[in-house]
Amino acid sequence: MDAAPPTHRPPPPWLFLFTCIPYGVAGTFSGVLMPYLAKRAHFELDSIGWFVTLLFVPSFLQFLYAPLVDFGPRRKYWLILLSFLGAVSLFAALQMPLPDSRNAFLAFAFAAQVFAGLISSANGGLMATLLTDAQRGKAGFWYNTGNLAAGGLATAIAIFLTGHGYTDTTVGVVVGTLMFLPSLSALAIDEPLRVTTHTLRTALVNLLREVKEILWTRAGLTGLLLCLSPVGTAALTNFFSGIASNYVAHDLAAELAKLSKAAADKLLDEKVSDLVAFVSGPVGLVLMALGAFIGGFLCDRTNRRAMYLLSGVLTAIVGIVMAVSPPTQLTFIVGALTYALVTGFCYAAFTATVLETIGTGTKSASTRYSLFTAAGNVAISYTGLIDTRFEKHHGVAGVVGSDAVLNIAGVVVLGFVFWRLGSFGKTKHVAAEA
Repeated sequence: MDAAPPTHRPPPPWLFLFTCIPYGVAGTFSGVLMPYLAKRAHFELDSIGWFVTLLFVPSFLQFLYAPLVDFGPRRKYWLILLSFLGAVSLFAALQMPLPDSRNAFLAFAFAAQVFAGLISSANGGLMATLLTDAQRGKAGFWYNTGNLAAGGLATAIAIFLTGHGYTDTTVGVVVGTLMFLPSLSALAIDEPLRVTTHTLRTALVNLLREVKEILWTRAGLTGLLLCLSPVGTAALTNFFSGIASNYVAHDLAAELAKLSKAAADKLLDEKVSDLVAFVSGPVGLVLMALGAFIGGFLCDRTNRRAMYLLSGVLTAIVGIVMAVSPPTQLTFIVGALTYALVTGFCYAAFTATVLETIGTGTKSASTRYSLFTAAGNVAISYTGLIDTRFEKHHGVAGVVGSDAVLNIAGVVVLGFVFWRLGSFGKTKHVAAEA
């Protein structure tokens, strides 16, 4: 595909903290801010589950349009342009009031996720082609700190502003700015000039060969199975803002019963926004970053696939404890913050495992990276969709309990499959292009 790049200076892994923030802002918009706004507009959790699934569709198909960033301008310029377009889309979405403008809101949010998918592809391609193997665990830490922690901070700010009466325009400007500005850090990356010798049509044809090559190698196929499983998806991250009101209402039941409906709704809205902003704010972000650091550290020193399965076990433990605990605000705070720690671990393990499977020097790295992340996003979506089906009849215990069961089942099945296939050894990279 691209001509062989000249010698370059590998970027410091910490730089991907900033380049991934735009992707994180868009992701936490669909996984945290949108569910909060939808619940605030009195949509049921099962409907919110479908909204989240809709906004994940671009990530399912991401590998189909990922070749765009393997073609034309350098990836760092793609990243900046796409971040700007995504910021404009999120601003527009936040100007659409719910529930009256639901379709327009979802349409703009959907467009933002399309751009975000390409931002992820650009980041993945930059990491896969410019970093050494020894840097990948560190990159997984910094990348996911930007994705989850910094993106989460932007959403926490937006939720706080919304719950305390700031205008949609103000919230939109804040979210859009926080998505676009960090992308300018990509200018500091020493990325070689690409000399393309093919057309975009050729790149799309090559995509089919990429998919076939991955499916016909043990490393690629087992890697896809891992990504498609519910293990380590941390799917509840997308719904904590939607179920927070259940925990708040439980503690404030007596007080809310004494108020008029308007006053009760106002009090509940303020308390929920403060609670969600707190768990998504500095404390949760530090824990998420810590989890990503631990995950990245262990992945550079132990078997990465084993660490991925461990992330599923840790996720299940949190879900079980929350399911058997009373639905109080204390349960929510402790559970959500612990889940944040585990989420950082999950995402660092995912990134390190995918980068190891891709290998070094792959010319179509963005396309290959996107194929694995698309599989991972399918898993996040269906896991969350299944989890939310249990809320109506089993309450929040059913939601968090379902998440735990899915992770345990995935760990057991994959552990057996990998053991039988001998896929726990040092991963052999998917064969690079000639």
